[in-house]
Amino acid sequence: MCAYADSIPARQPDPMSAAERWLDPYPKHVGLEWGASADLMSNYIFRGLYVGGLSLQADVNVGYGGAFIDMWWNIGSTDWTFRNTNPAIHCALNPEVDLTVGFSRWGLTVLFMHMYYFDRYSNDRFTRYFDFDDPKDGVGGITQEWRIKYKVSSKLPLSIMWCTRTFGRDGWNSADGTRHRAYSSYCELGYDFRLPWQLTLEARVAFTPWKSFYTGYQGEFAFTNVTAKLVRDWDAGKHLGVRAFAQIMVNPYDVAETARKNPDYVSVNGGRQCMWNVGCGIYWK
Repeated sequence: MCAYADSIPARQPDPMSAAERWLDPYPKHVGLEWGASADLMSNYIFRGLYVGGLSLQADVNVGYGGAFIDMWWNIGSTDWTFRNTNPAIHCALNPEVDLTVGFSRWGLTVLFMHMYYFDRYSNDRFTRYFDFDDPKDGVGGITQEWRIKYKVSSKLPLSIMWCTRTFGRDGWNSADGTRHRAYSSYCELGYDFRLPWQLTLEARVAFTPWKSFYTGYQGEFAFTNVTAKLVRDWDAGKHLGVRAFAQIMVNPYDVAETARKNPDYVSVNGGRQCMWNVGCGIYWK
């Protein structure tokens, strides 16, 4: 959802359209890019996990020559009633701000993401924004991850993504009380199907390769996310678009059993295996 700045010359017409290419071409003009979006959705679901209810999510990004910086916000209810509060933040909202730096070119994207959840800790103070420590159990914390993703092309919209948490809150304690960093990882395979009426069906299947956050630090290898998302976009101007989407997500992992073993997992996922989401949004490209 980025657009060339007005000062950058327009791209020259390509003699071969993107639909006829197996690999997307390198842009002839490299310059400043920007983009922004805002989406209202019925639920906040993330990688097979239920995070919250009605949510407003917004994004702003700036890039140059493939390098980019992105900031993403979420604010929403921890449930539909706005009465079920998150004990870590002592309010009915579920705020989050993610800051990302990365590089993207020829379908390959490599990035580092810093996820901040407005957790409170001792003396009712917020966790420091750039705190990279793994806190002890019962203490608020934030997380960071490295992500690499490759999408073949517009003609072959097959993608693979790998994410690994390397800093922040991501660990489990053994029976003797020793803290172990989990390096929670998530691998996702995807394909975008183009349907009639300008609809796109985004299909994803994902797994976690070892004991991780996605299974409540229980078990080992597990499939944790199978999702289908139907998306429709409309142009509303030269650099403006609107979209609507509907999504269903299934977590094949036995989250109910995990919830019984690890109460902290309940607060994250609620023990849900089947989730849905509908929403609409606007974006500047």
